[in-house]
Amino acid sequence: MAGGSPNLFLRAGLWAALLIATGAQAASDSAPGSKAVTAAPVNVPTGVVMPAAYYGMEEAPRGEPLLRAVMIDAHNGERALVGVPPLEWDEALAVDAARYAADMAQSGAFRHSPRGSRAIPSGENLWMGPRRLYGYGVMVGAFLDEKKLFRTEGKLPDLSTSGRWQDVGHYTQMIWRGTRKVGCALGEGANYEYLVCRYFPAGNAFGKGPLDEEAAPVELASGGQ
Repeated sequence: MAGGSPNLFLRAGLWAALLIATGAQAASDSAPGSKAVTAAPVNVPTGVVMPAAYYGMEEAPRGEPLLRAVMIDAHNGERALVGVPPLEWDEALAVDAARYAADMAQSGAFRHSPRGSRAIPSGENLWMGPRRLYGYGVMVGAFLDEKKLFRTEGKLPDLSTSGRWQDVGHYTQMIWRGTRKVGCALGEGANYEYLVCRYFPAGNAFGKGPLDEEAAPVELASGGQ
């Protein structure tokens, strides 16, 4: 098999993807007694990624309908398990996510978008990995994997058994009770691709937990019903 063991590569590649999927973000950039969240880009690999065929593999399937189906199923499957209402797909959030995913794919800078640049005030989860080597399920699975560190009764920032709420921030945003809508998009660069998921209303509010009862939002992301 050309290029060596695909299993070894995928284990190493998935580990790298998980490490740089640092897109967890609080609903506000600072809280009493805390330091502001920085917007500095994460250090990421810059080498050339070989195509899937080099490892004797097929490229992971792509397409907006598939992305939507996988993301909705993963989010709402987990939300059902923890007893919170399902999310609706919001095209306006997806379009805004696509714009920023394309920006990261072009610049190669993996970091949160400035809040003021988002067309819709929203939460944000990010993932980055080698181009066309991982399916959408692996991407959202990186968020779900954080569940193992989640403290069910905790309040932000005390939500993780690791002592760092950022280690569970993707997961808590996925299951945040007060969030009603989600939209995701993937941007492809020459070697890496970037998943952006946007959430309305944003979760990860300081002093609260994802399973807390919350009032319904006054308006929804698309300005709709």
